[in-house]
Amino acid sequence: MSRPKRNASSWLQSSFDFDDFDDSSTKRKNTSQGLQKSENENLTSFTNFETSISFKRPTSSLSALLAACAPQKASDLAVSRQKQQEINRWFKETVKEGKPTLLVVSGPSGCGKTEALKVIAKENNFDIVEWITPMDQAMDEYNRTMRQGERFEDFLIRATRYGSVLSDSRRLLLVKDIPNSYIDGKDDFSSLLQKYCQYGREPLIFVNTETGNSKLMTTLFSQSNRDRYGIDTININAATPTALKNVMKRVTTILNSKASHMLYVTQSKIDEVLSNTIGDVRSALLNLIFSSLKVKHKFESECTVREETLGLLHGIGRVINPKKNVEGKSWKFVHDPDDLASSFQTHSNTFIKFVHENYMNTMGFNMDGATKAIDVISLADVINSEWRDNNIHKVALSYLIRGVMVANDKPVSQWNPVRKPASWESDVQRNFSVAEVEWYERYINPKSNKQPDAEELSESMIDEVDW
Repeated sequence: MSRPKRNASSWLQSSFDFDDFDDSSTKRKNTSQGLQKSENENLTSFTNFETSISFKRPTSSLSALLAACAPQKASDLAVSRQKQQEINRWFKETVKEGKPTLLVVSGPSGCGKTEALKVIAKENNFDIVEWITPMDQAMDEYNRTMRQGERFEDFLIRATRYGSVLSDSRRLLLVKDIPNSYIDGKDDFSSLLQKYCQYGREPLIFVNTETGNSKLMTTLFSQSNRDRYGIDTININAATPTALKNVMKRVTTILNSKASHMLYVTQSKIDEVLSNTIGDVRSALLNLIFSSLKVKHKFESECTVREETLGLLHGIGRVINPKKNVEGKSWKFVHDPDDLASSFQTHSNTFIKFVHENYMNTMGFNMDGATKAIDVISLADVINSEWRDNNIHKVALSYLIRGVMVANDKPVSQWNPVRKPASWESDVQRNFSVAEVEWYERYINPKSNKQPDAEELSESMIDEVDW
């Protein structure tokens, strides 16, 4: 019985399409060959497209740039060859298959400890499994909250007992951040090391970002623990200027090729970064990236310019003896009043008192300027006494500095020591306290001396104050 031909305009469309059932096998063969050919062409074009994109697409992520600049072989490392040989010797001579071995690698931050371990471990056919302290809470099989110490212990015991079906390489445990529960409990950490020596099967490396005499090395990795559990130590020094120079030379090509749309690394930028480095490879690389950013408004780099720390005496001298740059009929202060005000905005009351005490030293016979200056100082003192607004102190300080500098249009240039303002306020407060205590004593014990009246008490207080 022949199968009826389905109507093309039918509202029901079957999931099994046999429209080509009557076609010849040759037609189906040609069709399948054509389809396969077209699929191969599409796959080839798609592969070429993906390949071109992967090499030509620019990178804008900082993490992607840092990953691209990571060393891939031993010659790219900033660690000295001697330290590389020590790590390589530990892998070849100390590490044994199926037995736990422990190593502590210490050194300053950014000297290349972790990158050296990754490169050398890869050369010795090891896959690194790194411990990262989790931020969220985990539950065990009994729905109980696990502490960080328990999760860390579970990681050390389980991570090396089960192999991976996707890789033939051995595993290496890397710990850069020890949980805080073990920092103070050295006995718990010692028992953890004992358990790992019993059940662990792969090498374990601790990375310490401090020096050899740090608290971590003297407590957790003390000499007794190192002798008991056979812990080896390798100390890596900070990167040398020659090593940093080689690293910067290597990453320059990578940064200019992968992020040319946002970075432009030049030799002057490299020299500028190297002149301020302290042996930290990570910091030098980040400084090179940020200093080489392409911006619309190009400013002068302040990487080598030290910020000025302005003292109180120098600030007072710049206010009461202002210097000007005269250009034709216009002039401008050498020292910006806004910069002076920002340096002393947290000590506005003290600065106003010092200006009040020393502003006449450079006025000379300029009585008009002195009058204007004392009016400015008085008004600034009144404004500064307002306590309901925190920004009012900045306004008072800015008004004082600008007013005194403008009022002293012809300062007398001579050496004048800055005098400390008189501390009469503390004397008045102390005298008021003494008067209050004496008044209470006479009120409680009326048989004592005769209580003076208010006028005599105030006159005596005023006489005692050193104005």
